[in-house]
Parts: sequence; C-alpha cells; structure tokens
Amino acid sequence: MQDKLNYNAIIIGGGATGAGIARDLSLRGLKVIVFEKKDIAEGTTGRCHGLLHSGARYVKSDPVAAKECSKENKILKNIAPHIIDPCNGYFVGFEGDDPDYIEHFPQYCLESGVECEEISLSTFKTLEPECSDEIIKVYKVSDAYIDPFLLTYYNILDAEKHGAEIHPYTKVIDIVRDKQRIIGVKTKNMQNGEVQNYYGEIIVNATGPWANEIEEKLHVSEPLQLIPMMGTLIIYDKRLVNSVINRLAYPKDGDIIVPSHQSIIVGTTSIQVKSNDIDSVSPTDSEIQQLKDAGAKLIPKLEKSRMLRYYSGVRPLVKLNQTKKKERERELSNISRKYVIVDYEEQGFPGLITVFGGKMTTYRLMAEEISNLVCSKLGNTSKCITHEKILPGGKNSYSKIELKTLLETDDKNAFDISLKWGSFIEEMTEICQECLNGKWKIINDRIICKCESVSESEIRWVKENLHVSRIDDYRRRTRQGMGRCQGQFCLFKIADIETQLTTKSHAQIIEELKEALFKRWKTEQWSDQNMKRQIKLSKFMYLFGGGLN
Repeated sequence: MQDKLNYNAIIIGGGATGAGIARDLSLRGLKVIVFEKKDIAEGTTGRCHGLLHSGARYVKSDPVAAKECSKENKILKNIAPHIIDPCNGYFVGFEGDDPDYIEHFPQYCLESGVECEEISLSTFKTLEPECSDEIIKVYKVSDAYIDPFLLTYYNILDAEKHGAEIHPYTKVIDIVRDKQRIIGVKTKNMQNGEVQNYYGEIIVNATGPWANEIEEKLHVSEPLQLIPMMGTLIIYDKRLVNSVINRLAYPKDGDIIVPSHQSIIVGTTSIQVKSNDIDSVSPTDSEIQQLKDAGAKLIPKLEKSRMLRYYSGVRPLVKLNQTKKKERERELSNISRKYVIVDYEEQGFPGLITVFGGKMTTYRLMAEEISNLVCSKLGNTSKCITHEKILPGGKNSYSKIELKTLLETDDKNAFDISLKWGSFIEEMTEICQECLNGKWKIINDRIICKCESVSESEIRWVKENLHVSRIDDYRRRTRQGMGRCQGQFCLFKIADIETQLTTKSHAQIIEELKEALFKRWKTEQWSDQNMKRQIKLSKFMYLFGGGLN
C-alpha cells in the first residue's frame, strides 16, 4: 500500500455534484482529486429524466427550490448550450384536476420568479398533436432537456484541465484520522485491487444516497437519517412530443414526459428502499404499469407504442430529527427534495463535509456553496466563476442546420449530434482524417451504432478524452447501445475497437463485453413482448452463435 499526499480537497463521488465541486474548486486554484467507485455519472446522475427544470414544478410545494431552478436553468443554458435541447415545456390540466391549483398556477410562478405563459388549446394541439384531447388548460414554461452524462463529463474535463485528478472505479473503503480530525481516505481500485491512502485538508462526501456509508465510519452521535427513494422511468422508442409535458398538479408519480434525442422518457415513481438494496434496485410489475397508464393519460398513443427500456435509480431524501447541525434545508415538510450541507466540525470531526439531496438542475449551485465553505476553511479568497465560464465544447458549437451541411447527413443525425459535442466536432474531424483519410462525414465515417448513428470518430475521441475504462463506458458518453437493438449489433464492434486501442487481454475484453450485454439484458423480466424477443435474439447471437458463455 502506498500513500499519496498534498491535496487541498478530496471529493468522494463522481456524479454531477461531485464533478461540479471538482470543477469549481480547481478553477479557484485548489489541488483536487475525485474518487468514484463505478464509472463517472453511473449512479443517481445517470438515472434521471435529463430534465432541466424551469422551476414550475415546485412553485407551490417548494418556492425556494423553484427560484433556484429558474435561476440555474438560465445559467446552464448559457454555459452548456451544446448539450441542451431548449425544447420548452407545458403544464397541462385535465377535467377533475384541482381547479384552485390550475387557476392560481400563474400567480405561483410569478411569486417564484418562474416564467409562465398561458397558451390556447388550439395552439398547443398544433405544436403537440399527440397529446390528449382531454386537456383543458395549458401553460408554457422554460423546461429543457440536458444530457446528464455529458454534463458530468464536461465538468470533469474542465476540472482536469485545471489540475484535478480523476479516479473512476476507485472506492473509498475507509477514512483516515489523526485523532478526531479527518485527514484522508483509504481507497481500493475496483479493477486491479490496489489499495492506497490519499491525504487532504478537506474531504467532501458527495456520494448521494450512499452518503451514510462514509458517515457511519465516524460513529457520530447524531447521524443523518437518509431515506433512499427509488424512482423508475420508461423509455419509449419514438419522439412523440417535442417539448416536456408535465401534469398541472402537485408533483406525483409518472407526471412528466421528457423528449430525449429520438425517444421520450416517462416517469418517475417514488418508492422507499433499504440502504443495502441501493445497488440492486428493480421495479415491480405494478410500478411499470402505473407509469404506462400515467404516460398514456398524457399521450394516448403510448398505449400501443414500443417500450424500449426502463431503468431505476435511487435519490437521497433526508429526514433530520436534530437542529444543531449546520445545514441548509427547507422547512416545508419533514421529508422533502431539499439539499443538505453538513459540516462535521461541529460534531468534533473537522475535515469532513457532506452534501446530498437537491436536483441535477441545481448541481452547480450546490457545488458553489460547498466550494465556498471549503475555501473559507482553507483561506482561499477566490470567487466562483462557474456561473459564467462555459463548459468545454460549449464555445462556437454547431447548430443542427450547420451540422447537416457540414456532415452531409439528415435532420435526425444532425439533431442528435448537436446535443453532444459542440466544438469538439473539429477534433473528431481530425481523428477521422487519421483513421479514414478523409473529411469527417456521416456518410464516410464508419458507423458503429446504427440506431444512434454513433461513428468510430466519436468512439475514439471519447476514449482519448473522457475516461473510458470499460466497454460499457462508451454507452454513457456517446449513446452507443441506447437505441432499438440495445447494443446487439454494435457491442461486438466496440469490443473490436477496444482491442485496437488498449493492451487488454482477450479474456478481459470478453469479460467486459459480457458485462455490457448483461446490463442490456437485465430488463427482460419486466419487458413487453417486443423487448423480450429482442433480448432473446441478442442472447442467441452472442451466447450460442458467438460462444460467449
């Protein structure tokens, strides 16, 4: 076991919040290191709608959160234009919904600083013809779609450019103490088993629903009561709406539909789970049916649409039964979607800070508050600039129309690419010239994933720039394997490229290929007949035809 020294801040957790903290602190000149036990953005961040909230969802239940979302919505559209679809959103009311809520919704929005505009039913149906004819009231808001994976990776990329170190697949297995002070962490590389100690002035626990695993090592007298809540979402294979569709009511299960590239996502649910089940959550039949029914209420055609996939993630809700901790919380209910910052110095354990809760839309704000606290403890007077500094790739990004001409491709491919790479398109062109000896065009570049039109140039670029460690990691960075075939006809191509770009053994490549396939197949139990047939065909192809067993 070796020791690594001299970090200003050690961040545990590689989701959006951890990545945002790493970026903020590194931009202020601090020496930062990040540990994530799995892949970056593989946890809670990667299991959400991808909804960039306008704040309208919370104007009644949590006006403070609504104001924060409204402000951060505008900031993110400015600093991350290349991964955001500014599609807007609609809140739609039905006969039988709370009439007071429908009537006063514009006033709630006004009081929370959320932009809201009533539009006529005829205008709405022209814009979104697949939505229900039973809708009686419509308000337009500034919701948007944002790629949660690339949001996290571009924060990580910027942090690295300013000196941060990133260690995916590295689990913090213990904290290191000097008497009561927290001075470091003990880590284990989950791929090679190597154990090391790293030391830092401040340790930030940004592990979301896993936060109590770190706190439990302290045996504090007043532990946080973290309530893990599982949420399930369904992906349908056609983009039946071009805007976010919300129910015009208090937040409840299955009341949001988000357009994501060429598909739509329906969700989510909220079911409490046990802490030791967080890494293995799966939905129930009734939960899937509930989402199908809720989605069909908004878009009747969903009853006969193909369910492409479903997934479940765990969000950390917090119930606190004490008042002495330094915390930032909403006093609207004992359990809410607040975010909490805990400084353990007040409990006699200086050197450790925990943050959890909140939403992806407010990740940057949470990171700013944590970074302010860290800097105040370290005597760093630098100011936050993440609200104005554009994320990597965001400057001089290309529009769909420009990409259609540049790549000589169709509207669909140009649209999808416009939500991923921004100015990094230019670097991919250079890669294509090296590997294909020609200008990068969709029609000339080798297509690895036909469902999502992912090219070899994209695969090679993310390998070089975005911390790809295992075969399954390409999917989160490029959308490879997220389309109709769910990786069936592209994963063997990815395995082939991995043999070219790495020194991995044949056995390791096969192991990673199986891992990626099994993740695509695990939804078979609750799949509809179309999905089951697709998975069975894929199994036959790899397990029998390919001898992958």
